[in-house]
Amino acid sequence: MKSDRHVLVVGADAELIAAVGGAVRGLRKVGFEVAGGDGVRSLSAKMSAAAAVVAEVDVHADGALEGFQRLAWTARDRRVIAAARDATGEQVRFLFRAGAADVLTGPFTPETLRPSLTDALQSAPEVGAMNGGVISVVKGCGGAGATTVALNIAALLARGDERRARPSRSTGVLDLDIQAGDAALALDLQPRSTMVDLLRAQQRVDARFVEGVMCDHASGLKLLAAPPTVVPLDAVTGEFALDLVEHSASMFERTIIDLPSAWTDWTLPVLSRSDLIVLVTAPTVAGAMGARRVLDALAEAVVERPVMLVLNKLVGLIDAFEKPARIGKSLEMGVDAALALDPAAVKASDRGELVVEAFPNSRLAKDLRPAAAKIDARLEALSSGLAFTEVAA
Repeated sequence: MKSDRHVLVVGADAELIAAVGGAVRGLRKVGFEVAGGDGVRSLSAKMSAAAAVVAEVDVHADGALEGFQRLAWTARDRRVIAAARDATGEQVRFLFRAGAADVLTGPFTPETLRPSLTDALQSAPEVGAMNGGVISVVKGCGGAGATTVALNIAALLARGDERRARPSRSTGVLDLDIQAGDAALALDLQPRSTMVDLLRAQQRVDARFVEGVMCDHASGLKLLAAPPTVVPLDAVTGEFALDLVEHSASMFERTIIDLPSAWTDWTLPVLSRSDLIVLVTAPTVAGAMGARRVLDALAEAVVERPVMLVLNKLVGLIDAFEKPARIGKSLEMGVDAALALDPAAVKASDRGELVVEAFPNSRLAKDLRPAAAKIDARLEALSSGLAFTEVAA
């Protein structure tokens, strides 16, 4: 049974499904849906449409607790109830730390589930609220130009393309490179407020607060600037980073996150929360090896998010033809965008401008426009429930 306001049941046996069904029958205008066991990626769209999630956790199975943690990371701002039969006190504490709104240890009956579901549904996000696409930009190696790519893509998404019938998107950029972020400098902005202001007021941060700290750029994007001074990476917690992403996704159709080169305790939660990961690397041996490390880390952590590979700073036509094929083969994935090494990028940067605006006819600008269109199209397709392989075809 499924209605507009419904509970998603994940990985449940017959007893738990029957208990959820009985519990929702006692709640007004609430239905439920049972999800198949197709993995985190296929559950993402269903979870984003649900008002709450009930997930069964087999505490005796290897990796089950960690699997729930990844599920909670992926659940966006939905409340997730863990049904963990016979869980120990230590396991219950782990599940709460992993993001569970409540933990039930059995027996599973409509009477034991209904209070938890009622609380979860009362705090569920409003039906129809904005739930924009989240794009995380990851650096494959130093000097790959990931920030340049991220900002120009953001500007192109914000502007849209009337000629190609691509609508403009409200776009927010989160510069989470809190030690070396220079997005504000690249945009020639002098923000009065930065990430520091949010860190100082963590208990009071909501979407309106975040928007007030962001600064406007002429392209139409809004930027959350990195701190002007060095801030310890552990000043940001996983919970705080995810809250920022959720607030941004509630305000903007597209959120682009510029992540630091160093992986932190909150990198994997943010990547798991993302709808699309854009991996930017250089067309060199070091770039290919760095990209391989990133892909291996994502696989090891079971971050089941689609990855787009961008090669930046290709020199000449031979490079543009040979290196994407060679590097793509070594990484066992296709290269989604090949961007030219263009002097216009340096000129635009020196002027505090974006290359797509300062030099729209440059080689790099011409490479960036189809890359932005591809990213937007994939997000649209993924939000419609298509598998990434279908989108990529």
